[in-house]
Amino acid sequence: METNKPLSDQQIEQLKAAIRARFDALYQRIGTNRQKLSTTVLTVDQAITKVLAKETIDGAREKAILAQLRDIERTAANQLPHLPKQKSNS
Repeated sequence: METNKPLSDQQIEQLKAAIRARFDALYQRIGTNRQKLSTTVLTVDQAITKVLAKETIDGAREKAILAQLRDIERTAANQLPHLPKQKSNS
């Protein structure tokens, strides 16, 4: 059985940046009128941030974190309109 090596500091920083960018985009899509969804996403965001700060991350744990992020993105996508809001030119 193959052992997973912990990610390097640079890889962890890249993972954190990628996750932050995806959550920022998700918050932007949610907006301010979907409080329950926003709270759910925030809870997952805080849990992932805590894991990244306290645990040693290896390849398997990275995949689990990204899977958790994909799940919350999928949940949000099911509850949000499929067409992004257009800014009015008035």
